[in-house]
Amino acid sequence: MGERKRSSRSSGRVARHGYALVTITARDANGFVHRYDELETSVGALHEAVAIMQLKSTAMEASHEELRQA
Repeated sequence: MGERKRSSRSSGRVARHGYALVTITARDANGFVHRYDELETSVGALHEAVAIMQLKSTAMEASHEELRQA
């Protein structure tokens, strides 16, 4: 397993078994950065949220459009 790294902003908290501590940072089309507070969520919910974002991503839309044109 890889070594666990800690950023200088880390809260020092450790997630419960089956949960993950998540911090979300997003940059919008205007270049604004949106940072959300750290939250503890189940690993399953994290996987589902990432899967939804991947399905709605512009890269996925482009690949679907490419397949439609083929």
